[in-house]
Amino acid sequence: MINKKTKDAISNALKTGNALNMQLGKKNRFKIERRLPFLLIHRYRENERSPISDLVATESSYLIADASTDNNSDTAILVKELAKEIADDYGSVMLLEVWIGKADSTSFIIKSAKDKAPNTVKAFQDGLKKFTEIQPTLDVKVEETTIRHPEGISDFLTLKQCQEAGIYLMGLEIPPFFQNELTGEFYYLVFKEFKRAFSGILRKSIFEFLRVQTSFDIENYQRLGSTAIDNAVWEVDKKLSEIEAKYQFLMLISPTNTLQAKEEFIAKQHKINPKFLYRNLPVDPDRLKEELFSINLRDIEDPTLAFLYTEKREELEKQITMLKERGTKNFMYSSIRLFSSPGVELYETAKYLLKTLPPDNYENVKWIDCYDLAKICTEEISKYREVYPSLDAKVQVKHDIVGMLVSRGQLYIGESFKVPEHRVQALVHHEVSTHVLTFYNGKMQPFGQMSSGFADYDELQEGLAVLAEYLVGGLTNNRLRILAARVIAGRTLTEGQTFEETYRTLTVDYAMSPEQAFQITARTYQGGGCTKDIIYLRGLIKLVEYLKNGGELEPLYVGKIGFKHIPLIKELRIRGIIKPSPLFPSYLKTQFAKERLEKLKAGMDLPELVN
Repeated sequence: MINKKTKDAISNALKTGNALNMQLGKKNRFKIERRLPFLLIHRYRENERSPISDLVATESSYLIADASTDNNSDTAILVKELAKEIADDYGSVMLLEVWIGKADSTSFIIKSAKDKAPNTVKAFQDGLKKFTEIQPTLDVKVEETTIRHPEGISDFLTLKQCQEAGIYLMGLEIPPFFQNELTGEFYYLVFKEFKRAFSGILRKSIFEFLRVQTSFDIENYQRLGSTAIDNAVWEVDKKLSEIEAKYQFLMLISPTNTLQAKEEFIAKQHKINPKFLYRNLPVDPDRLKEELFSINLRDIEDPTLAFLYTEKREELEKQITMLKERGTKNFMYSSIRLFSSPGVELYETAKYLLKTLPPDNYENVKWIDCYDLAKICTEEISKYREVYPSLDAKVQVKHDIVGMLVSRGQLYIGESFKVPEHRVQALVHHEVSTHVLTFYNGKMQPFGQMSSGFADYDELQEGLAVLAEYLVGGLTNNRLRILAARVIAGRTLTEGQTFEETYRTLTVDYAMSPEQAFQITARTYQGGGCTKDIIYLRGLIKLVEYLKNGGELEPLYVGKIGFKHIPLIKELRIRGIIKPSPLFPSYLKTQFAKERLEKLKAGMDLPELVN
């Protein structure tokens, strides 16, 4: 019996729009995050090993109950009363009962009324049919029937009760293609893939019902997703962030003796393979992996967040493996797992750029040293701090690194580094207005991984950073040539060439200067062989294509995300989980950058990006 206190709590939640998450008796779980005119229902049989509860529990409005919960139960009567109250305001309420089919079933079966809510039925049918393209043994059927509940169980609400309450009732039978009843095997990856797809199918279908059959105002189907974050997410995010904070990956794979190695390489007339030295590892990779895989990701109910964190754990595992393999040949193979290797198309593009763009002439060029560059970067950081006072980035000049490097929002500049004056603003906005800015935008989001970076974020980050160079007018022939040469070096590395052979390829075949060729080759052969640097050109190409196809820049600065995360982050923003970003690149507010951006969107070849 549901007591008055429980009924009052539910009634109050509906009136105020507050979230409701409670147990109804010992076995029933009832959740309504906000006042929405739909409810998912799953009733499980005693001792049933059905994962359907996991599908239902990812959504924002559901009831999970035992099979004895029928149309005479307190729970069903309560749902009817609540539905009627909501239907009085919006015109109708959708109830969808979901269950698993028999062991030999291969069909998704949509059970609905004849000629009722055809848009909703079609959305379900189309979505499920699209899913069956990757599971060709399955099909989709639509049954117009009065029986819209599992076989052997009484109806949750009779059609008469539904009519009285303004309820549109549907049923969905899901074939058990993700488990083997005979052997007891459960195909976790298959189910996980379906779980992600099902959320989108479900929300699009419900959106069609709300749009056509009710007066409920909703602008996007993703708004139907859960706006709450379960405790498992916070725990996973915290633990992954703690593990990542124990080491600085880029610093640990970067040599500490690059300058000395270069001097020796020159002294030996470019006929040796330099010996690189590295910082001591502050962690035990084996123990760190044990800690990493003790994190329980399966408790994350939200499929979008589960996907993001599963990918991130896999990326951390690859990084930790690379730390353990640093200085060995295996390092290169793990690098390919993490960053991939140059494909034929990227390789041909790199060769085209190097043959098309002549080297810049550096005669009579004024050079800016590391200390003056540090001052300019510090001034730019101060401007962003005025907008976002919590930004505590600092610029440090260090003797044991080469070039410029951002790690955890802090900017490091090598003591030997100098830059042509006409390239200063390009580098400032590459490092500060991209890498530092996205770190702090990510830091103000609810998830730690938004600042440290979700899996494969580097490619989009470097694409944005190089785009910044173009938009401020500082992308030169030499800069694009360097990005292309990094791809060539990555290719020769994976083909088995030595340091000396790659250096010769860059200088002889592609007219790179000895200084440029050494730096590129050193970055490529660090750690034992690293393909990371191919992502600069690859990221730029992908970003240009994204912008030409109408993609927007603003969402990309929300934190450290990858190209594949753009629609996921958009979904989380729509659901109110991701907040608006406080910082936006200063140069994008200038008319100069706006005009260059529009020119790029209209269509430009890569060589046309140089100034």
